[in-house]
Amino acid sequence: MARDRSYRSLEHLRKSAATSRVLNLWQICQKDGRKLEYEQSPFFNNALLNRSIILKHRIRGGEADLFDYPVLTGTKILLPIAEHELRYGARFLFVGQRNFEELAAEAFGEDLLIGARDRTVLDIIAALPSLDPFLMRESLKTNGFTPAACYFSISEGDLERMFASARAELEPLVRMSFGDGVASSVKSATLLSKILSDANSAELAPLRKVMNMAPQEFRDGVFCWKAFLYYKWQVRDLLPRIKAVVEDIAVVRPTGPVDAEDKVYIGRIKSELRGWIFAAVGSVTDTLGVYDRAYAAMTEQSDPAFFREFLLRAPAMFNALGERLSAIEHVASFWRFRFPSGQLQRVAVDELVDIFMDFEASLSSAMAEPA
Repeated sequence: MARDRSYRSLEHLRKSAATSRVLNLWQICQKDGRKLEYEQSPFFNNALLNRSIILKHRIRGGEADLFDYPVLTGTKILLPIAEHELRYGARFLFVGQRNFEELAAEAFGEDLLIGARDRTVLDIIAALPSLDPFLMRESLKTNGFTPAACYFSISEGDLERMFASARAELEPLVRMSFGDGVASSVKSATLLSKILSDANSAELAPLRKVMNMAPQEFRDGVFCWKAFLYYKWQVRDLLPRIKAVVEDIAVVRPTGPVDAEDKVYIGRIKSELRGWIFAAVGSVTDTLGVYDRAYAAMTEQSDPAFFREFLLRAPAMFNALGERLSAIEHVASFWRFRFPSGQLQRVAVDELVDIFMDFEASLSSAMAEPA
């Protein structure tokens, strides 16, 4: 297992909240490790793995040689060398890299053998396009795993706002599926609760019949539907934040002497980051527009076939959509963590270059993903 000496990046992870690129189990352990729910419902049963940092990571340089096949983005497991400090670096391995089975067995024993509980959990999150807490939680729950709430950073307030937004969107569906002249907020809330929690509920049978889907198709389709409801809410929450960050990036200046190479890089990358961010936002908006048109065909034109076909092929959209939303969210959340709103400070040139290079890798990787 190799060693990651990027202590500055690891220190940023120590200080920052999780983003859709990061599942920071190390930080959660430091913060919530003594809580009863943490002990009773761990994310991973293996204690070492449950103190790791898991990243959706852009494969760079020599890292490509770790794989037997081309990989753009990998799921990287970081194991901090010291229990309470990240400045000493971390060992790492990528899920699916060459000799992964041997390295995983060496580090975690039988807990990551194929078929073991922790291996199944790891494979589930490795298959996701991002580490959005909602998608992780829902995907794990669909497969019978329910880690404690402290592992997922969505606040109750955010969940309530998402619920309110999605409930209003479902009212036309209530009228179509249940034949009501006027959709009641109670029925919309009930339908949404079942969609978000139990695709097997008998109360969703009328909807499954309307959509002409087999039970397993419907369960898979409902998971995709939940994801798009979450993505739509996430975009509404994200757009004003990323707009403010783009404005900050345009005016931030490094302190101290700046050599010619760094000056050229900073000037160029500011423009490129703005372009990548706008392109990623445009791509996400276009993809969500496909969802909106499919949903409108069902609810406004009484044509559920279009929405059914959309849900069946929706997983093919997840990688690009998840990658791009994850990259935008990472830029917005990390920048605001480093520079609180209204407190934009001058920053050392080395740190600013590090931040910009991280954003560049994340955004360029996201935009390289086929739409």
